[in-house]
Amino acid sequence: MSEQTPWAAWQHRIAAAKKRRDDRVSEWQENVDLRKGSISKTRDAADRIAIRESRGISVNQDWPLTKAKIAQLYSQTPEVRLTPRDERFAEAVQVFGRELNDVVGQAAIGATIEECLADVINASGIAGVLVSCEIKTEKRQVPEVDPATLSPQEQALLMQGAIEIPMVEVDAPTDVRYLAQRISPADLLIPDDFTGSTYDQARWLGEEGRMTWAQAVSNLGLTDDVKEKVLQTDRRASGTTHSLNSDSLAFKDTDVVNYTQVFYWRHYYHPEETSFSALQRVVFVDGLEEPVINEPYRAQARLEDGRLIGVVKNPIRILTLTYISDDALPPSDSSVGRFQVEELEASRDAMVQQRKHSTPIRWFDTNRVGPNTRNQLEKGDFQGFIGINGAGERAIGEVARASYPAERFEFDRVIKGDLTEIWQVGTNQAGAFAAGERSAREAGIIERNFQRRVGQEQDKVSRFFLGIVEVLAGHLALYGRFPLPDALGPLRQELGNAFTYNTRVDATVRLEADEQIERLTKGLNLTAQSGHVNIKPVVAKIWELLGEDPAQVVIDPQPKPPEPVKLSISSALDLHDPVVMATLMRTQQAPTPEDVQAAQKLMQALELLGVNLTLPTPEPVPGQPSDPQTPGIANPNWDSAPRIERRQADGGA
Repeated sequence: MSEQTPWAAWQHRIAAAKKRRDDRVSEWQENVDLRKGSISKTRDAADRIAIRESRGISVNQDWPLTKAKIAQLYSQTPEVRLTPRDERFAEAVQVFGRELNDVVGQAAIGATIEECLADVINASGIAGVLVSCEIKTEKRQVPEVDPATLSPQEQALLMQGAIEIPMVEVDAPTDVRYLAQRISPADLLIPDDFTGSTYDQARWLGEEGRMTWAQAVSNLGLTDDVKEKVLQTDRRASGTTHSLNSDSLAFKDTDVVNYTQVFYWRHYYHPEETSFSALQRVVFVDGLEEPVINEPYRAQARLEDGRLIGVVKNPIRILTLTYISDDALPPSDSSVGRFQVEELEASRDAMVQQRKHSTPIRWFDTNRVGPNTRNQLEKGDFQGFIGINGAGERAIGEVARASYPAERFEFDRVIKGDLTEIWQVGTNQAGAFAAGERSAREAGIIERNFQRRVGQEQDKVSRFFLGIVEVLAGHLALYGRFPLPDALGPLRQELGNAFTYNTRVDATVRLEADEQIERLTKGLNLTAQSGHVNIKPVVAKIWELLGEDPAQVVIDPQPKPPEPVKLSISSALDLHDPVVMATLMRTQQAPTPEDVQAAQKLMQALELLGVNLTLPTPEPVPGQPSDPQTPGIANPNWDSAPRIERRQADGGA
C-alpha cells in the first residue's frame, strides 16, 4: 500500500469483514454453550430456569459426537518428512528435518490443531492459526567488518595492534521461539467478498488480538507518549461478539493493547510488485488512526534474481471441513444438526411428561374400606401394609394409566439416524454397539464407506498441518541457528523452500499397539527379503510396541557364514590338493590342527589293536554314470525363493 492510499479504504474492508463475522458469533456461542450443557452464567437463576423450561429436556449430542470426531481426524502429531526439490539440498534433509520436527513439538502444534478442530466441528465451522516467530535481542558492540574477511596482511597488522576495526552497536539475538497460536473464530477476519475454500487465494487475511503493554513496546514499537490512548479494557469483556465464551465476567484485564493485524498479497495493491508471493503486514491499534506497522513481511527475503524465500504462504492458516457455495464461513456439524437435536429434545420431553403424568394412582371403595384403612391409603406410605377384611381385589385397585405410543421410540431412532448421517459419526465409530440386527457384511460395507468419507476430512486436516509446518520451516530457515555442513552454509536461508513436506499416510490418527504390530509385521513379510529395506528400526519399533526397551533387546544382525561347499572326494589324496583345502577352509569345513592330532592318535590306537585301516576300492559298475545327467535343463540346481506370505493354516511353513 502506498502512502497516498487512504487508510479509510482498509478500515472499511476490515469493518465489513467484522460485520459478516459478528452476525454469526451468537450462533457459535450457542453451539459452545450447548456442547458444555450449560447456559450463560451471566443470566440470573430465574432466566436460566425459564430458558430450560422453554427448551424442555436437554439432550447433549454435541459433547460425545465432537470428541469422537476429533479423535477420528487427529489423535497424534505426525513426523514431517522432507523431499528435496534439488539435489543440492539432499545433504540437508536429515539435519533440517530433525530441527523442523523439534520445532513442531516445541510450538505445540498438536494441541493447537485439536483446539481448531473443536472450533470447526462444534462451534463455527472455521478455524485459524497464526504462525509467527519472536526474537529477543540485546545491544552489543561488534566489529564493523568481520575480521575473517580481511587479508592475511591486514589480519597480521590487526593482531599487532597496528590497525583497529571500528565498533558498531547492533541488536544481537539472545533467544528465539516459534509460535503456532489458535485464532478464535470471533477474532478471525475473512474478506467479506471472498467466496472460495482455498484461503491462500484471498486477497488478505487478518486477526484481532490483544497484548500487554510490554509486548506492545517490544513487538509494535509503541512509546510512552501514546500509552494513555491505547491502553484499554480487553474488548472481549463485552461478552457479545468478541469471544465464543459468552461469560461476560471473564476478560476483565484493563491493561491491554487491542489491535487488528492484516496480511495481504502485495501484487493486489502495489502495481510495481514483481512477485506473487510477496506479503505486506499492517497493524492497527485501537485508539490510533494510523497503523503502527506498515511494512513488507519480515519473514520473507528477496534474492538477487528476484525470487522470494522464507515464508511464501499467508502466515494465517485456515481450516474448514466443508464448502458451502459462495460462502467462506461454512456451518459447523453442530449447527447443521441443531434441528435434529431440538427434535430429539422435544421427543424426550414428551417421554418425561408421560412418566410425570402417569404416576400410579390407587382407588378404593369407600363402602368396603374402613376409616383407618382409608387414612393409610390417603397418606400414601411407600410400600406400606394395609389391613382389610377378606379379599381386597374389589376394595382396592389401580387407576389405568395412559400407555406411551410405540411410534415415539421409533421417532427417537430415526432422529438419531439423521444425526449420524450429518455428523458421519455412528454408534460404532463412537466406540459403542449399534441397536438392531447386525451382520459382518453390512458392518464391513458401513466401515469402508465411513473410512472413505472420513478419509477426505483427514486429508484436509493433514494439509492444514503441513501448511503450518511449511510456514514454520520458512521462519526456521531465516532465523534458525542450527549447525549445517559447510557446503550448505550459503544456502541456509533457502532451506525453507528447498523441500516438499509430507507425512505418512493416516499419520494423524493414532493406532492401537496391536494394529501397528500387525502393519509392521505385514511390511516385513512383504519386503524384508528384497534387500532394499533396513529392518532394524522396524524390529525395534515392534519390540517397543510390545512394551520392551529396544535398546536392551535389539542387536545388529550377525553376518551369515558362507554356504558349505559340496565336494566329491574320491580318495584321501584329494585332501592333499591345496585348492580343495583352501575351499574347505573358506567355509570352515577343513579340519583344524586339533582335529588332525586327534585323528592321528585314533589311528595309532587302532593299529595297536590290529585293525586294518586299508579300505578296498569299489569297482565301477559298467554303464552307470558317476554323476546324474540332466540333458536339456539349463540350470538344474535352480530353486524357487522361499515363501514370504505364510498362512496361519500352514503352520508358518
